[in-house]
Amino acid sequence: MKNNPIKSDIHSEQHSLDIPEYIDRPEYVKNKWAGFSLQILGWSLWMWLIMPLFTILLWWFEGQNIYKQLFLSLNNNGRYSLYMLVSCIMVLIMILFVWASYNWVRFYNIQRRNMPEPATEAQIAESFNLNVRDIMTMKKSKNMTLHFDNHGNLVNYETSI
Repeated sequence: MKNNPIKSDIHSEQHSLDIPEYIDRPEYVKNKWAGFSLQILGWSLWMWLIMPLFTILLWWFEGQNIYKQLFLSLNNNGRYSLYMLVSCIMVLIMILFVWASYNWVRFYNIQRRNMPEPATEAQIAESFNLNVRDIMTMKKSKNMTLHFDNHGNLVNYETSI
């Protein structure tokens, strides 16, 4: 038995590959402005010419489709007839009007949101574990520095009167 070497079609030699040198070496690209200009021209054509034409074509096609489905099929009582769509829209509008009227009658001149009562000095002092005298001192000061521990509790304060 002879060992036949397997012939490979993969080229691994750099000179046999047909890759242009400017792909790996951008300094070979001499006229960048021409490439950028061509790119801007292409995107401009796409945005200002091709997309509007494509949009007009789709609007025309869908307009014909809607015309055929709604206006030409009035006599066959199809699922998408114009009268059926108008009646469904009217029923939904009436449901919304009934719901809005019910809410207006039920909640007219009823204020369910109450303003909270202002906190007293005693409540503020209790929440910070201080006495009322300290809170009064803090209220009178123009500048105040609060010192908290790692758990968010007030440890110390400094005021300047």
